[in-house]
Amino acid sequence: MPDTAERPSTSPSTNTATEDPFSQTAIGASARRLTSDDERAAVADELGHLREEGWVLLPDLLDAERLAEVSAVLAALHEPVGTGSNAFAGFTTRRLFNLMGRTRALDGLAAHPAVLALVEGLLDDQEQLSIASSVDLGPDGDAQPLHRDDGYYPLPRPHPALSINVMWALDDFTEANGATRFVPGSHLWGEERRAQPDEVRAAEMPAGSAFLWHGSLLHGGGANTTDGRRCGVTFLYCRAWLRQQENQYLGLDPHEVAGFDRPLQRLLGYAMFGATLGNVDGADPKHWLAQRAGHGRRLRPPSRAGGPH
Repeated sequence: MPDTAERPSTSPSTNTATEDPFSQTAIGASARRLTSDDERAAVADELGHLREEGWVLLPDLLDAERLAEVSAVLAALHEPVGTGSNAFAGFTTRRLFNLMGRTRALDGLAAHPAVLALVEGLLDDQEQLSIASSVDLGPDGDAQPLHRDDGYYPLPRPHPALSINVMWALDDFTEANGATRFVPGSHLWGEERRAQPDEVRAAEMPAGSAFLWHGSLLHGGGANTTDGRRCGVTFLYCRAWLRQQENQYLGLDPHEVAGFDRPLQRLLGYAMFGATLGNVDGADPKHWLAQRAGHGRRLRPPSRAGGPH
């Protein structure tokens, strides 16, 4: 996980005493990065590919020991879970949601430096975790229809990146076992453009790799024509001023969140963005969490005079 230092964004600075604190310039200057300059530089080429093509593959990020640990945790969590009730969810697919509220084994994946460097680069240092879920695709599973993860935001296309998804492969992903299908470059299309069959590719990758894609990229789970299962874990990140898919504040016990490293707290949404978004009684929620660390009493915001700033 990255160190706990919060680095200023590379956005232009502003004199907050004289400028409108709600302006985009002021908001950009208030952003705080979780990744270092070196971590950004290490994935500069990958970020360029992500912006241009809408996807990028990071192979072999997890070693065999870490992969086995995460796979064992997910196998145990999936044991009592039933399969989907509709075609989109997958009639042979087991899914789990609120993974950050179920296990700490995935914290390092959610805040992996290489992944976060790409997330921050695409979302202009404005990221938060929207949803963490698993996809355990069983034999004879049908392919999902192609779709976009940012479809619930009612904006004309194309538009700036609002979200980015990351699929971590816990098994080898092949076209035969249902590797994610995607359409390169489709994040730049208008709403009326339709993908042709020869434009669709499969995100084949070895276990322990991560496949990242722009929230506007057309994609969908593939069909599993094998007799084995194919498991992956997905983390969807969105801009900090958008509503998260999962309610992280009810899905996790705030007393437990109070003991998390600061980067993870921020990813879950316990941070201010700009002048006021996300404040608790006019202050950054990190102060609220710090006061509650190690205490089991009812949570209550600190007293803060003067309002948000």
